[in-house]
Amino acid sequence: MLKIKDRIILGVISGIVTGTPSKIINSMEYRANLTDVKYGHITSNLFLPKSEVDAPGAKILAALANHVNSSIVGVLITYLLSLTGRDQAMIKGLGVASFSWVIIYGTLSERLGLRRKSKRPLTHLLSFLDHVLFGALCGLFISKCGDDSLFPDPKMPNDKLQLRFLSQPRPIQSN
Repeated sequence: MLKIKDRIILGVISGIVTGTPSKIINSMEYRANLTDVKYGHITSNLFLPKSEVDAPGAKILAALANHVNSSIVGVLITYLLSLTGRDQAMIKGLGVASFSWVIIYGTLSERLGLRRKSKRPLTHLLSFLDHVLFGALCGLFISKCGDDSLFPDPKMPNDKLQLRFLSQPRPIQSN
């Protein structure tokens, strides 16, 4: 199987591939009348007035913005796994996606006035579950499709990447 060696490319591909099932599930929830808000509606509100979110061009714009958001979260999960290792990749992905759900849909969308008010109590819970699924799948995809060189070896305790602040001097290594 071809392994991806670049963290950014791995994150972008994993975000798009694993974000697609969540978007499909959200559409199915919308059609089943379980939720009254689609992710496309929320995303297109970034660029268009609320009266235009169902226009054909708005759907293309929403899909593009959703793929960008999924890609960004995929890159974040890739870097987290690169720093901490592939162990518990699904749990780590779930954590990052849950955090992004709180930030994007809880904090930013409310402050910017982007969220469409839901009339159904399940809407936000289902949205959270969609994001949990996305994060778990993304973590799994990254751990399986990423090259071994991107992740620290769990057998080597000092193999984890070191986190440094820019103001700290690098230690001098002697041979």
